[in-house]
Amino acid sequence: LLVLVLVAGTLPAIVRQLYPPLPLRSPREATPRCVVVLGGGLVGRGRQRRSSRMGLRRLARALQEARQRQLPLLISGGGRPLTEGQASEARLLADASEGYGLTIWLEERSRNTRENARNSAALLQRKGIDQVLLVTDRAHMTRAMLSFQRAGIEVIAAPVERLPSPAWMPSAGALLLLPEIWYEWLALLWYEIRG
Repeated sequence: LLVLVLVAGTLPAIVRQLYPPLPLRSPREATPRCVVVLGGGLVGRGRQRRSSRMGLRRLARALQEARQRQLPLLISGGGRPLTEGQASEARLLADASEGYGLTIWLEERSRNTRENARNSAALLQRKGIDQVLLVTDRAHMTRAMLSFQRAGIEVIAAPVERLPSPAWMPSAGALLLLPEIWYEWLALLWYEIRG
């Protein structure tokens, strides 16, 4: 039985079924007026900190969407802990975005998904924007969408899919996503308890 569970955990088609379901969208037709990308963490220490591969994957998708749709890009992420002279996660991602000719806004104070949503919503609402295209990993998308909806922002999902293909070919990449998916289920439960 354990062998069957492990084999199932290596199949992208099975792992995909474990994602938290995306929340329902508003029935009105949404037209995003901005692309929002959530940072994917920092690696390194002190002044040697840099964007994670996850953050750079998200950024690549967000840049593609912003250029294609001709929309401004909001990069959200402070990182933790920020000390004097250290660049925020959003700033490091923005530095990697130079040369794309986009309007880029930064939200540099958030330390988690809930703060990403609240701080980004405050910035967006000052600019009269209440509908966005949200870029983050598919496993993280449900929690991110719910957080933005609670902050008053209507979201169209543009998830970064990390499951390999073909769907029925065993893959270590699929197995490696399982802890992240379980973490998201627990985080959703925690957010529900905390309101």
